[in-house]
Amino acid sequence: MSHTNKIAYVLNNDTEETASPSSVGCFDKKQLTKLLIHTLKELGYDSAANQLLLESGGYQNESNHIQTFFKLIKTGQFHLINWQIVCSLPLAHSSPLRSEWLQRLLIPTPTPATTSLFDHMLLQLQYLQQLMSSVNSSTCSDAEIATLRNYVEIMILVNRQIFLEFFHPVTNSASHKGPHTALPVLYLRKILKNFIEIWDSLLVSNDQFLNEENIFNPETTLRELSTYLTNPKLTAQLNLERDHLIDAISKYIDPNELVPKGRLLHLLKQAIKYQQSQDIFNIIDPDDDASFSSPPHRINLLQDNFSHDLTVTFQEWKTIQDTTDEIWFLTFSPNGKYLASATSESSRGYFITVYDVEQDFKIYKTCVSLSQSVLYLMFSPDSRYLVACPFSEDVTIYDMNATSLPDASATDSFLLYPSTRLSPMDSFKLDTTTYPDDTESSASSSSRPANANSNQSRVWCCDAFHTAERAGWMVVGSPDREAIVHSLTTKESLFSLKGRTCIALGHDENISGRKSIDPAKVLYKPTSSNGNWQYVEDDETFPRVHDVKISYDDKYVLLMTHQGVIDVYDFSGFPSKEELSKQTVDPKNFLIPRIARLDVGKNMTCISLPLNTTHQGFHRQQISESQHLVLVSLQDNELQMWDYKENILIQKYFGQKQQHFIIRSCFAYGNKLVMSGSEDGKIYIWDRIRGNLVSVLSGHSTVMSNSTKPMGKNCNVVASNPADKEMFASGGDDGKIKIWKISRN
Repeated sequence: MSHTNKIAYVLNNDTEETASPSSVGCFDKKQLTKLLIHTLKELGYDSAANQLLLESGGYQNESNHIQTFFKLIKTGQFHLINWQIVCSLPLAHSSPLRSEWLQRLLIPTPTPATTSLFDHMLLQLQYLQQLMSSVNSSTCSDAEIATLRNYVEIMILVNRQIFLEFFHPVTNSASHKGPHTALPVLYLRKILKNFIEIWDSLLVSNDQFLNEENIFNPETTLRELSTYLTNPKLTAQLNLERDHLIDAISKYIDPNELVPKGRLLHLLKQAIKYQQSQDIFNIIDPDDDASFSSPPHRINLLQDNFSHDLTVTFQEWKTIQDTTDEIWFLTFSPNGKYLASATSESSRGYFITVYDVEQDFKIYKTCVSLSQSVLYLMFSPDSRYLVACPFSEDVTIYDMNATSLPDASATDSFLLYPSTRLSPMDSFKLDTTTYPDDTESSASSSSRPANANSNQSRVWCCDAFHTAERAGWMVVGSPDREAIVHSLTTKESLFSLKGRTCIALGHDENISGRKSIDPAKVLYKPTSSNGNWQYVEDDETFPRVHDVKISYDDKYVLLMTHQGVIDVYDFSGFPSKEELSKQTVDPKNFLIPRIARLDVGKNMTCISLPLNTTHQGFHRQQISESQHLVLVSLQDNELQMWDYKENILIQKYFGQKQQHFIIRSCFAYGNKLVMSGSEDGKIYIWDRIRGNLVSVLSGHSTVMSNSTKPMGKNCNVVASNPADKEMFASGGDDGKIKIWKISRN
C-alpha cells in the first residue's frame, strides 16, 4: 500500500472521527464545517470544497430557498419573484409573520406568460397595500413590524435592480440605442415610490430590531434613482449590479442558513485585534484596517500577534512663532480650516491671530479692538464666527467671512500683516441689573461681582448650541455668578440660569425638608429616564462659572464652577428658535432642572468634551461610546474622566505638572487619546480607556524674549483638529505654536 493510500485509509477508518462528537470544544462541528466549505470556495478551491461537502454528509452553506432566490436574481428572472419567495427567506433576529398577514401576501395568482414585469410588481405592491390596512403599531409588536419591514426592504432592493436594468436593455435589434425614458419614470413613480412610502411608515422609533448596517434612507434612494434618469451612464455593469444586490440581501439572511461573505477572515481580524489590544502600548483604532490591507505586511496566523512597541508616533510637523508673548489659548474651527490663537498681555496691544490650516498656516485674520488679554475662544458650529472672552466685560464676535480692511489711523499699526486686520462685527456685555433674581440676598457680599462698582459681569467662557433648532445661540459663563443663553443673531440675552434652576431627584431619593416644585413649571422633555423625577427648589447661591460646555445634541449644559463641582443641567425641554419666535413659550416663566452634580472636590482649570467628527453645518449625530464623557483638568497634577450623565468617575490620568497655572487638555485621535499641556513645557499623552501614559513630548522650553520679562516654560494648551484626527497643536510660554502629526506605525 502506497504512502498516499495509507493516509487515505487512516483518514477513512479513523474510529475517533466516526465517534467524534457534534462539537469541537465549545464550537459546533457543523458550523465549523460550513465555514470551511464557504472559505474554500471564496479562495477558489472549489473541488476541495465539494470534497469536504461530500465527506461531511452534505452541509449546505445555503438553504434551497436561498439558492432558488439568488438564482432568479443572477439569471434576471425577476418576473418569478413574488411575496411567497421573499417571505420564505429565513431572516436574522426576526419573529415569524402573522398567519393572517401571510394569507394576504401569498394569494395564489397564476401570472400569464404575457404579463409584463411592470404589471407583476404592481400586483405585489397592491397585495402589500391591502395588508397595510390591517397593520397597526398599537396592536402589533415591534418585532412583528420589524420582520415585515425587512421583507419590504428586500422587495425594494429587488425593484431597485429592476429599475436599473431598464438602462441595460437586451439588444434585440441593432437600432436599439437605449431605454425609453417613459418606462423608468413610470416604474419609479408608480411602484418604487409607493414601496418606499410603505417602508417609511413601518419605521419604529427606538426599535431594538433595527439593523443599522442594512437600512437605507428612502429620501437618498429616491434621489439616487432620479439621478439615473438624467444620467443613465452612472449604472454599472449588469452582472456587477446583480452581485451587489445579492450581497445586500445576504445581510438580512440568518447566518445559520447563509454563511456571511468573508466570515472566516472577519473572525481572524477580530482575533488579531483582540490580541493586539492586550498590549498597553497599542492605541486601539477600530477604523484602522491598514494592517490587514497593506500588501507588504503579512500577519502570521500560526502564532499569536503581540507587539510591545507603540503603535502610533508623534512628530513635530511645523513651528509657528509670530510673537514672543505667551500662548494662552488655541482652538481649531469645527471644519478644521482655521486655528485661532490668543496671547497674554503684549506691549504691541491685544489681538487674536487666525491661521489658515489649508494654506500651510498662513495668517488669515488678525482680530483687533481688544482692550485686554483673551481668556477664551470659541468658533461657531458652522466655523463662521469667532467669539472671544477677554479679561474685560466685553464679549467680542468676529466674522471669518468678512473682508479685512486696513486702517492707517488705527492704533494697531504694529500688526505684522495689516492686510489681515479684522474688526469685530459685534460685542456685548452682560448687564446684571436686567434679571429679576438680583434680590437683596443674592446681591450680598458673598455673591456680588468682584467688580461691584459695575453693573456688568465679566465673561470668561462660552460654548455654542449645535443643532439647527438653536443655531446662533450660545451659553456664556461668568465668575460673577452668571450663566446666560445669548443669541448671536438677535443680539439679545434669552435666559439667565441664575435664580431659574431647580434640582431633579430620582424617585428613590429623599426629598424631606426640601420644597417641592410643580413639574409643570419645569422645562424638560419627558423620557423613560426622567419619568420618575421629582423637582425641588434650588436654594443655593448660583456658583462662579469658570468653564461651560454644551453636549452636541444640545440636551445638556455643563458648568464648571469655582466651588469644585460640575453642575449638569437638562436643556432638552428648552424652547427652540421657532417656539420663541411664535412666543408659544416664555422660558423666563420656567425652571431648568439640574440633573447631576459631579463632586470633583478640587480646583479645576478646564473641562473638555469628546471631539465630534461630523462638522458639516448643524447636526444631531451622537458620539456613541464617549457621548457623555467630560475630561477635567485639575490644579493637582491630575486629570479625571467622568460620565456626567451617570455621575461616575471613570478614569484618572497622572504625570503632568499643574499646580499654579491654567493648563488646558483635550481629547485626541478620534477620542482614543487624552492629552494635556504641563508646567514643565511637555505634552503628556494617555490612552483614554486604560489611563496609561503612552508618550511625553518635549514641546516648549524656557527662553528669554527681547524684553526684560523672563519667559516661563509652560505648555499652556493643546488642541485637536476635529476634521483631521492626526493633527493637534500646542502653545506655550515661549510664544511658539507647534503643529503635531500622529501616524500609525
